[in-house]
Amino acid sequence: MEQTANTMPAAALGQYKGLAFTRRVRPVSDKAVEADIGNLARVHAPFVPTDAPAARGMRVTLDFEGFLEGAPIPDSRMEKVTVVLGTGQLMPAAEEAVYGHCAGETFRFDFTYPADFRVPELSGRTAQFEICLHTVERKQVPPVDDALAKSLGYEDLDALRESLREKKRLSHEANADRIAGAALLDMAGANLTVELPAELLAQNAEYQMTQLREKLRKSKMTMELYCKSAGLTPEQVREGYRREAERQLRAMLAVRAIAEAEKITVTQQEVDAEIARLSKLHDTPEEEIRKVLSRDAIAAAVTNQKVQRFLLDHAALTSVVEKE
Repeated sequence: MEQTANTMPAAALGQYKGLAFTRRVRPVSDKAVEADIGNLARVHAPFVPTDAPAARGMRVTLDFEGFLEGAPIPDSRMEKVTVVLGTGQLMPAAEEAVYGHCAGETFRFDFTYPADFRVPELSGRTAQFEICLHTVERKQVPPVDDALAKSLGYEDLDALRESLREKKRLSHEANADRIAGAALLDMAGANLTVELPAELLAQNAEYQMTQLREKLRKSKMTMELYCKSAGLTPEQVREGYRREAERQLRAMLAVRAIAEAEKITVTQQEVDAEIARLSKLHDTPEEEIRKVLSRDAIAAAVTNQKVQRFLLDHAALTSVVEKE
């Protein structure tokens, strides 16, 4: 919602400390740990030569060259190119042509360039591409044993299991904190005394309805069918969007009020650390993150995280480990 510090309605805090909530933590099962070990074995499995036809997931080494009316296309030849099929490293037509062929085979396929191709003399024309398939390799998954664990830097298989178990436990604890923190913030927002702008909530609900209609149109589904499948009327869908807009606005106001009351601030170092975290999480350079997200937006997100942490630290929490 388009709300700034100057246009936000005044809000008085209600109870936000000592809120009661049951924090539920997923257990770490032996089955999940063994599945992770199996995944590690597959990810780190070496490629070995095979006589089998090329298929998705296999690694191939090939020469590649295009011809137009029998003459080589300039700069189209590539030699000893190694790619894993199914990862988008080859153009789709070439990858489809490779499937089903074995190492040592040479074959051709036709490809028609788009009418607006960047090289005018090739636009709309059909070329022949020749592929010489030097090698085809498939992954050979190693057995799950101490040797696998040692290849991954662990003393033995038991040490690998314990490491994975602890990582999963910490992940489940963090997820439980995220869910509990968001719930506590919603509770603090619900306890605010505030007069919310009805027009803004209605506008937001109508915007969401417009977005829903557009999605349904693209999927060739009518609003009537959507509502029937959900067991709702259009008015109930709109009211659901209005309530969600109210929840979000109350949470936003609660963050602002709690941060002010508890003197929760965000430093430039914390903003930089969050940018570094997002960069690593999304495998995107930090400068690209900074172009998309302003400092104020990142600072607001970090403030939200710190307020939720404060609520967790001052809540009447009951932690329960769920059954498998």
